[in-house]
Amino acid sequence: MDFPVKLYKALIWLTLYASALHFFDNVYFFNQYPEPAWLTAPLVAMLWIPIALLAHRAVDCIYTGKMKDSYALIHSFVSANFLSLGHYFFESPSAILPRINHVIFLQVAMASVLFLYTLWLQYSRSPDTFRFARRVWLENIMITFIAACVFEYFWPSHWDNWWYS
Repeated sequence: MDFPVKLYKALIWLTLYASALHFFDNVYFFNQYPEPAWLTAPLVAMLWIPIALLAHRAVDCIYTGKMKDSYALIHSFVSANFLSLGHYFFESPSAILPRINHVIFLQVAMASVLFLYTLWLQYSRSPDTFRFARRVWLENIMITFIAACVFEYFWPSHWDNWWYS
């Protein structure tokens, strides 16, 4: 296995660890986090399971020589990690505890590095996979938007408009 692929695997694991840190902190200190009205600590814990499985499956694909499949899985994994920024829909970063801001930053920063590195690998090794990446992102955004609208319809949350006031 060449160095770029080893680095790719390492970034996947590091991003998963950063994700775990945020999710476990969120579950343990749930009442300190700004959350939508419909989200509970057990649900947060359960949401981390598919995220971990995406990372694990992507690494399995690398070991079995299915790099192209790993790219689509990693795009889903990265988009799921970016959802952590959703906390800022409910509270200004200045009103959130520094510890929480730090774990969110670490998770999103690692996901961003992994995202950029995945794009570079795709560009340099399999540019034909970009069409799948675009589709993965569009589907993830649509599913997230629809789910959020449905949940907010039945359990409306308090939204903080700090970003445009």
